[in-house]
Amino acid sequence: MNARNITNDIAISGQPSRDELGRVAEQGYRTVVNLRTADEPGVLSDEERLVEGAGLTYAAIPVSPGMLDDAAVERFSQALASVDGTPALVHCKGGGRAGMMTLLHLAIQNGWSLEQTLDEGKKLGDIAPPESSPYRAFFESFIKRHSPAHRQEI
Repeated sequence: MNARNITNDIAISGQPSRDELGRVAEQGYRTVVNLRTADEPGVLSDEERLVEGAGLTYAAIPVSPGMLDDAAVERFSQALASVDGTPALVHCKGGGRAGMMTLLHLAIQNGWSLEQTLDEGKKLGDIAPPESSPYRAFFESFIKRHSPAHRQEI
C-alpha cells in the first residue's frame, strides 16, 4: 500500500488492494477516505463494503480538477474531525490528491499562509501540487480565501 504518515493521525497512500483494505483496522486506522472518482480505472467498486465490514468509517470524496471545490475540502475536513475520524488513511490512485487535500486541511487547521503551507508541504514530502498541476490554482486560491493568516491581511 505504501502508506506514508503525514501527521500522527493522517497517512496518505495510493489505491490499497482488497487485502490491504482488510488489514487497515489492524494497523490502527479508524477511517478510510477515498478521493478517487467512480470512473477511474482500478477503482474498487466494493471498497465501502470492505472498509465498513472491517469496522471502520468510510468517506468517499471524489476529487478531480472539475470536481474540486470548497465543499469537497469541507467534507474532507469533516471526515477527519468526526468522532472516529482519526487515525485516517487517505488515498487516491497514487497519493498526489491525498497529499494535497491533507495539506489543505492542515493549512486551515493551523492558520498557515500560502508560503507557510508550501514550506510545510515540502517538509512533509513535497505534497503540495506542483505549479504545473491542474489543482494548483484552486489550492492557492483556497488557502488565500480561508486561512486566518490571509484573512488578517484584508
